[in-house]
Amino acid sequence: MINKQQNNSLLDDVFQLLPSPISVTKVNDSTCVAANHAFLKYFGLRRKDVIGKKSFELGMISPETKLPRRNKLRKTDDVQDTTVKLRSRKNSALDMPFKTKRIKVNGLSYYLSLGNDVSVMEYIRKARQFDTFVQSLDTVKETGIIFVSDYDKKKPSVAYANEEAQSVLQIHAVKKILKMLHGHDSIFLKTPSFIYFVRNIPCQDDAPLKILFLRRLMDATTCMTMRLKEFNLTSRERQVALMAAYGHSNSVIAENLGISNFTVKDHLKSIFKIIGVHKRNELFLKLMTLG
Repeated sequence: MINKQQNNSLLDDVFQLLPSPISVTKVNDSTCVAANHAFLKYFGLRRKDVIGKKSFELGMISPETKLPRRNKLRKTDDVQDTTVKLRSRKNSALDMPFKTKRIKVNGLSYYLSLGNDVSVMEYIRKARQFDTFVQSLDTVKETGIIFVSDYDKKKPSVAYANEEAQSVLQIHAVKKILKMLHGHDSIFLKTPSFIYFVRNIPCQDDAPLKILFLRRLMDATTCMTMRLKEFNLTSRERQVALMAAYGHSNSVIAENLGISNFTVKDHLKSIFKIIGVHKRNELFLKLMTLG
């Protein structure tokens, strides 16, 4: 069973652990009798600087601001919502919303004040705006959007990816995409169904997220077939070029087309010369480049 002393100790522990700035001041002379860790940390003060002092003595609030607030609080014992212009050693001048209630302890009257850090409130407001923004991104079709955190670390992670981007990430890990983008403004990515034009959106060097846009192009076969028609290739060479662009080996191409490996090699030599590339990966990029 918890005795009175243990109960008081427990309440004090809870008071100190609460994340919002909290203070207790005497009603008769406005001196502070208690302040939790969050209060001291936020205003950059030590306990001995606060206890027994008035807020305007600490430079936190001016006497002109203190008087109207005090008059408002004296009218009722109900919780009062007030916004007080304070001065924090860490945050300079700011307006902080307070909820204050007059309480009685052992026959003495006190003001119990709980502050809301406006920077936290602003963060919450922006987070709600971000949620709305993300919901709108979820509805985007044929364009993948990826927010990457820790992009400059060994293990980058996906902070957000819409449905289109998630389908791409099942084939290509974000680390692989970033590696391919290194030193390039944009790249092309192949998936079994589509080709994506991937662009890294420029951000400030200290930005917490990297943003990648993946624009779906027409399916790979149609796109490359149309592009191959621009070059002076035979029908067989176009077949070989298309399979080579997909990354198939000479032996696989030979087996599928019913020709020898040597014939495939000769075709590729001619294809590379006509199109102006040196290897399969360059062939794919060339065929996916418009114009």
